[in-house]
Amino acid sequence: MEQKNIKDHANKEFSNVRVAVDYNDYDIEKDTRLLIPFSYYQHYGMMNRSGEVVVEPKYDRILDSCREDSDVVRVGIYYTYGFNRATKEPSTYLRTKWGLLNCKGEFILEPEYKQIGVSDDNQILTIQHMDGQYEVISIDGKVIIPKGKYAWIDSFDGGLSRICVGDCDKKIWGIINSCGIIVLPLKYSNIWNFYKKKRIETTIEAIDEFGCKRVGSFNLITYEVNI
Repeated sequence: MEQKNIKDHANKEFSNVRVAVDYNDYDIEKDTRLLIPFSYYQHYGMMNRSGEVVVEPKYDRILDSCREDSDVVRVGIYYTYGFNRATKEPSTYLRTKWGLLNCKGEFILEPEYKQIGVSDDNQILTIQHMDGQYEVISIDGKVIIPKGKYAWIDSFDGGLSRICVGDCDKKIWGIINSCGIIVLPLKYSNIWNFYKKKRIETTIEAIDEFGCKRVGSFNLITYEVNI
């Protein structure tokens, strides 16, 4: 097997590498984070730079680093669900309910959501409710996209987000801005991912009147379509 260095993982896109250390070897004075995760009997909490417990250790998962006042942290609690099957043993699954904390360890959202997407500027939240429906709100709770308006909403990056309507067999895609205004109409069969790459444009795909695929581009700055 090819030998890897921990940096190989840490540098990967969307990586969330954490290194566990013995508390006796840990120098809290050198840690620049406002909230510092710690584990206690298989659960996670958070302390401040003075070592004071700010968030009690009662969570099963903690995401995100809190280094600035505008940073937010996602916290998760496990739950199980299952269903009976006629010919086999019941199936059970482990899932996570997510909540969101501010830099002081205060709740922005209680842990009762299926997913929480945070924009790159920490100002817009894309939340998926437990019934599967999506909603977009600002960090201060203002509704930008009401629950259920679109079948799927991506997290915001650069002030833009992909959206779609329709079912699994026929999804139609578009793009909205941070105010919820459609900047690319809902009429495309696919939109390539444009996140975390600082791209100027993204690739779009449409099906023409003859049933043929046409591939073009959408400028993420000028909103110009070329297809």
